[in-house]
Amino acid sequence: MTKPEPAIRMIDLNEQLLVVTLDRSGVMRTSVRGMCNDMAASVLRGLAEQLEADHPPFPCDWDEQRDAPAPAYRPAEPLPSEGARLDRAAKVWTDGAGHAWDLSVPWEDSTSLQWVWSKRMDTSGVPIMKTTSYGKTITEPLDVLRAAAGPLKPVAGEQR
Repeated sequence: MTKPEPAIRMIDLNEQLLVVTLDRSGVMRTSVRGMCNDMAASVLRGLAEQLEADHPPFPCDWDEQRDAPAPAYRPAEPLPSEGARLDRAAKVWTDGAGHAWDLSVPWEDSTSLQWVWSKRMDTSGVPIMKTTSYGKTITEPLDVLRAAAGPLKPVAGEQR
C-alpha cells in the first residue's frame, strides 16, 4: 500500500486583495486583485516601515538560519493532517507523520512571536494557534504557521 501524498494548503488568489510570496531561493511573486497597484504599493511601504521599526538593533543572520538543517523539533517533511489525532485531555496533537505537538505550552516562531493553541481546530483537523501581536489577535493553523514562520520551538515544558 502506498502512502498518500500530504495535502498542500492552497491560497485562492481570487479571495485575497494582495498576496506576496517569497520562496527560499528568493523568488518573489505578487498578486494584486481588487485594489489598484498604487494602493498595493502604499500597503507594502507601510508594511516595510513596520518591519523596519520591529527589527532589532543588531544584524540578522537570516542567511545562515535559512541554510541550516532543520532542527529535530521541526522535521523537514510537511505536517499532514490525514491520520492526525488530538488527545484533548493531554493537549497533544499528533500529525499524520506521527510527530507529537504539545499544545499545552506556547510555541515560538522564527520571529520570536509566541503562539498558543486556541482550543479550536481547522476544517482539516489542524490546531489553530493564536498570538496577540500589533494590538490584535492573529490566528493561523499550525501547519501554515510552521511553513510560514518556522522553525517552531516550545517555549516551556518538555518537548515530546
